[in-house]
Amino acid sequence: MDQQDELFQLIRALSKSEKKFFTQYVNIYEKGASPIYQQLFDFLNTEPVYDEANIFKKFREANFKKNFPVTKHYLKNLIVKTLRHSELTVREDRDLTVYILDIKRLMAKGLFPMAKKMIEKLKEEAYEEEKLNDIIHLIAMQRGLISMGYYRHEPEVNLDALDVQEERLMEMIKQLRDIMNCSIKLHSQMNFEANVAPDENAENIKALGKKMSGYKYEVLMSAKARHTYLQFWTMYYNALGDHKKSLEWANKKLNFVKNEPHPKTVTNWLVLGYNHCLSGSLLTKDFSEFENRLKFLEGMEFQSQFHDTDRFQTVSIFALLYYVLQNDVKKIQYYIDYSQEGLQRLAPFIKNQFTYTLRTSVAYAYLKLGKLDECVTEVNELMSLTNGDTRRDYVGHVKIINLMLRYEMKEYHYLSYLLKNTYRFFVTYLHTSPVHKFIINYMRDALKTKNQKSLDALNKTALVELHALRFSTKESDLALVGLMEDYLGRR
Repeated sequence: MDQQDELFQLIRALSKSEKKFFTQYVNIYEKGASPIYQQLFDFLNTEPVYDEANIFKKFREANFKKNFPVTKHYLKNLIVKTLRHSELTVREDRDLTVYILDIKRLMAKGLFPMAKKMIEKLKEEAYEEEKLNDIIHLIAMQRGLISMGYYRHEPEVNLDALDVQEERLMEMIKQLRDIMNCSIKLHSQMNFEANVAPDENAENIKALGKKMSGYKYEVLMSAKARHTYLQFWTMYYNALGDHKKSLEWANKKLNFVKNEPHPKTVTNWLVLGYNHCLSGSLLTKDFSEFENRLKFLEGMEFQSQFHDTDRFQTVSIFALLYYVLQNDVKKIQYYIDYSQEGLQRLAPFIKNQFTYTLRTSVAYAYLKLGKLDECVTEVNELMSLTNGDTRRDYVGHVKIINLMLRYEMKEYHYLSYLLKNTYRFFVTYLHTSPVHKFIINYMRDALKTKNQKSLDALNKTALVELHALRFSTKESDLALVGLMEDYLGRR
């Protein structure tokens, strides 16, 4: 059984409109017949999981099994082809390059008046959506049409005017590129370089802040540059551990997306804005707008499953962490169910790392509700899933939840072994974050405690340290700290 089969994932990722278009496409070219690849498509579309044994039970002919790899390959390529040709395929952000190629084909056939109309229409759309490089291509085409006399009745469209447009565009592109480069470098420092020479890393982050200070929000020429600028400062203050300042900038970024003009196709900006605000609320314990924002985000609908995945991931992880801290039993159970349904529905689009983090949070939520059997099931499955090629920090996350679980189950003899095993795991873990360093120190001290009283005292001290800990906002760290805070607080 292979959930990762590419053809099965592709079929599950199709919207209802795209599946309908595929069927119509086949019917047109097969003249109403039902070829074997169409039958395979229909069968896989109804299957909950990919299982070749079930496929061969359905299609028993010897030739089918012999030609199965070829049939799968053909079907996969045909689906991709129909996606490419289907106008029903939802694109939140249209790729204008496809239409620029259409214009070039028209010009190659000498259909210049038709090409001229398409250029003007596409150029207007490209400006609205800030497709700056596409506009450069369209200006080059307009220059060619001017040389052939196609703008002789429109004197305002001339080579000098196009030069002015192009110079402004080049300045916008340079400005956006500089700001994006700072943002990308900051992301790298926060997520990949944070554990290598931390003092030097902190200095590099501050240097990026000085460089970005050379820009003022008011002089930025594009909405994309302004959004990236606001996002940079949100991330910057988070990297320095100033979560209140980070939340201030996150609120500015969300207000920008909600109230200021920007490309309508970048709907993920809104989800990202809510993501940073919800994350900042959890870090600062400022929940004044948390539930309203969560409710709004949960109610959003996207035709694109890619953007719906971003929305689901934000709602599921932050809602679970929040209601665990609020001790709201009904909401905890609701978001357990919400998370499990979303993980199943959007499986092709969710990265394994997020799946591990969310499922670990679900396991703890079961522990919080006293549903130990369900928690055991989740932990055992996660132990199996994270065995082998998984990043070790996610393995450590599961190990911590397992420690909590075995303590609640009063398996004290096994717990002693497990505590030492987990301690050794973290000590030998090469890329320790501040959270993992805290866990190492906590477990080292926990191993020295002689009775429940001394353990309770340790937990009280550890909880104070945990509250003051500076850590990144990536879901794995945020979840681990939030769940440990709740657990130590309850102990």
